[in-house]
Amino acid sequence: MKLISLIILIILSLSGLYLVAMTALVIWHRPTTRQKKSPASPSPSQDYPLVSLLKPVKGIDDGLEANLESFYQLDYPLYEILFAVDDWQDESLALIKKLAARYPAIHTKILATGDPLTENPKIHKLSWLESESRGRLLWVTDASVRVEPQTLRRLVEKYSSSKAKLIFSPVLGTNSRSLASLMENTYLNFFTSGNIIALWKLFRQPVVMGKSILLDRAALRSFGGFKYFKDYLAEDYLIGKSFQDSGFKVDTNYIWIKNISEKTSLKTFFKRMARWARMRSKLNRPAYLAELLLNPVVIALASMAAFGAPFLKLALAVAAGKIILEYLNFLAVDSPDRKRLVNHLSFPAMVIAKDLLLSAVFLLPFFSNTVDWRGHHFKIGKNSLITPQNDIEKLIYEEA
Repeated sequence: MKLISLIILIILSLSGLYLVAMTALVIWHRPTTRQKKSPASPSPSQDYPLVSLLKPVKGIDDGLEANLESFYQLDYPLYEILFAVDDWQDESLALIKKLAARYPAIHTKILATGDPLTENPKIHKLSWLESESRGRLLWVTDASVRVEPQTLRRLVEKYSSSKAKLIFSPVLGTNSRSLASLMENTYLNFFTSGNIIALWKLFRQPVVMGKSILLDRAALRSFGGFKYFKDYLAEDYLIGKSFQDSGFKVDTNYIWIKNISEKTSLKTFFKRMARWARMRSKLNRPAYLAELLLNPVVIALASMAAFGAPFLKLALAVAAGKIILEYLNFLAVDSPDRKRLVNHLSFPAMVIAKDLLLSAVFLLPFFSNTVDWRGHHFKIGKNSLITPQNDIEKLIYEEA
């Protein structure tokens, strides 16, 4: 019993040390401290190349109009915006056309690319957008992303000063209007961006998330363009890894971008976490198993369930510590959500509920390799290699 207790204490201590370091790094690199150091307008001596903004869109995301309009309000001197939708009946088209008419000085192009049956649908859109774009640099962002006017300028300045061929960004989840949205935004701010920053600062390991990536077009072309990644679901991770493995420099300067999640449901949150978990488990299984250390609440509760009352105080202490760390992250990063009292009142219960839900999500890849993404059903293999699972797709393979 003493040996088991010692092992559990060592595991929880390692977990706590990493989570404390992660929280401290996020607080140090939080958006406000970095963005205040940015000059107010473009420097006349800086070379600002043409940048093509590539925006895959499908349907109406939370806050979509404000998200897209933020890209028309950039203080960057030379850029174009290219949108890709599945077809000309997409719900977002009217909104995109309205914004393009409101900002005629910004060159806008809209493509209807179709919905592929046998490849990553986002990469399919990006391949079309890449072929129609003119910029030396490509900035890929999701429709859920909202940015500040200086974001692109600061990304390009980092590109020029660092000689990096890919610049990645931490993600600020915000605008919570439901419990599940608060879960999702807290997950992005603590687990996702915390790991992005911690792994970069402590181990110089870039974890590229596809919410915002600035790419050098010539470097991407050396792989054959976006199409090189069409058979994989975790395209953002593999793009970053491919750049690094090929000797291209990958960098960040903590230019946070906002991901707007307002009315996410628990079902949507669970499905998204399940998809991401299945992808991560196929990219690096040892690293995925190590993620269990980032959920000390579940470790402590499992220990209490297995060994009884002696672990009750430990479980309560661990739960309190985890809530405090996530709350510090929340206060440091998510200033919009700090303004809503209900977010503060529900925060402790939300953290525990989220961690319990994530413990269930963690187990899913050991039982199923199938993901559901916007109507597409894929079975994923090593490195997130995809095999379509829809009935019509099965028929295509059988007939071939």
